[in-house]
Amino acid sequence: MKKLKRNESGIWVMVAVGDEFIHPDANICNSGIGKINAAIAVQHIIDTEQPKLIVLMGMAGSSRFKYGQIVNPTSWVQRDMNLTEFMGSKYVVPFSDDDPILRYGRRDERYPDAICGSGDGFIRNTTEGIWDCVEMEGFAIAYACREAGVPFIAYKFISDPASANTQDHEWEASLDEARAALHGVYENMEK
Repeated sequence: MKKLKRNESGIWVMVAVGDEFIHPDANICNSGIGKINAAIAVQHIIDTEQPKLIVLMGMAGSSRFKYGQIVNPTSWVQRDMNLTEFMGSKYVVPFSDDDPILRYGRRDERYPDAICGSGDGFIRNTTEGIWDCVEMEGFAIAYACREAGVPFIAYKFISDPASANTQDHEWEASLDEARAALHGVYENMEK
């Protein structure tokens, strides 16, 4: 985890990979990839910074949205949680009363709403579940913010669309475009 505090606004931007968002005026927490890293990092920000808003910025894959599109997920699925083998539910935190879809996050009408499937594994077929975009950190961040009562909003740049047979080098080539687009979103978002 790397934390860059640049102002006293109380707004913190969470990113998994530092190159996705490096805006010079933003407070940024680079969590590292995956739900565990994201959960540790966002809880640290909640406990030490008392944020007035957590903003998740990053890249996602999608079978519904086009390359370069920005989406505003307000619903989250823990796509790699599956207890059906043990008479439990799919996508639900064990022993909780949660629904399979966690609905938490501020809506920004300028961008399409999305259901985002978070999981600690790479997938190529993004049409298999109840989500319309996929990434690795959002569920953990949304869940922690909801539990702490911290306002939360997310923006995802679609880097891996349905039409692409995306390879790792293509994802890396998308970083400059994603960063520019996400910086624009940040500069124009309601804070």
